[in-house]
Amino acid sequence: MNNADEMKNLASRKVRITELMKEKGVKATVLSPSMDMLYTTGFNTFPGERLLVAVFDDSGEVIFIVPRMYEQEVRERAVFDRILSWDDSQDPSDILDALCSEKGYAGSTVAIEDIMWFNTFDKIFSSFKQAQFVKASGIVGELRKYKTADEAEKMRKSSELAEKALGKVIPLIKVGMKENEVRDLLEAEMKQQGLTSPSFETIIGSGSNSALPHYTAGDRVLKTGDSIVIDFGGMYRGYCSDMTRTVMLGKASSEYTEVYEAVKEAQQRAVEAVKPGMKASEIDAAARSCITDKGFGEYFIHRTGHGIGMEVHEEPYISDISKAVLEPGMVFSIEPGIYLPGKFGVRIEDLVMVTETGVEVLNKFSKELIEI
Repeated sequence: MNNADEMKNLASRKVRITELMKEKGVKATVLSPSMDMLYTTGFNTFPGERLLVAVFDDSGEVIFIVPRMYEQEVRERAVFDRILSWDDSQDPSDILDALCSEKGYAGSTVAIEDIMWFNTFDKIFSSFKQAQFVKASGIVGELRKYKTADEAEKMRKSSELAEKALGKVIPLIKVGMKENEVRDLLEAEMKQQGLTSPSFETIIGSGSNSALPHYTAGDRVLKTGDSIVIDFGGMYRGYCSDMTRTVMLGKASSEYTEVYEAVKEAQQRAVEAVKPGMKASEIDAAARSCITDKGFGEYFIHRTGHGIGMEVHEEPYISDISKAVLEPGMVFSIEPGIYLPGKFGVRIEDLVMVTETGVEVLNKFSKELIEI
């Protein structure tokens, strides 16, 4: 996609944000450096102690308040209507106070970034006097839940390249290697395939470590009979992939095979349940009931999945308490697992996209039991 296409997308998002704000009675939406800022304006940077925010007004105007050192970057990269810059000899609260007075934000409903540095929130709280604060995810998150054709294509490509990397690395896994050596091989191969970086900290859990769902690679030495959980993903043109396969180093025992097949069946049942109109909780139930029926319910200790896009965890969340209803364009993971403490764990994860008629599975990598 060229720059003109991206600017068109940003302009469209700006219009939609304004519409949502009016629908929800929100006078202003304030975003600090984050994926939300990047998604809505085209600009992002590291959050810091200096005040840098984008204020979306319900009139449709977007005002950046930025340190002068960032002004040129914002002008070159962002969608905006006005920039109010300040330098270190000024108190940015004065600029924020003046904007709030100009726009009449006192006592209004204001959406702010869900996760924000306290010093930024403190300035906003002080300037937006008597405002009722709500989460910006109720506005920006509503847009990010639904992937455009271009976003979906980036995620397909990200998944494809990650799978190619995994296919190269699995044959290299040997007894005597360390978990972090497997991680390093996989991350190097992802880069070789064209992914710019891991989309999260790569999980390589072997032996009893595989029973820890979010264990990260350590220096444990791989042994014959180890279950190895490989949960990883990469970034492609700003979008994440995320997949998990579990392999056996050596010959699988009957207990391991029983657990593996239970997870595989649960994952497949959940995938097959995906279609527009289904509740996220029903997808969770499809996987969970399968595992429970096979006697392993107490060992499935997390939700079934999560949305994904520019960040590895987004709306919608696929859990038994989720209120989300599936709609076309939503992309999320389906990743049931069984974790036997002190013994081993098994997890299988694919990304799926809700289509008009059902589901598209973004991952194509085999889910059959692999013995190395």
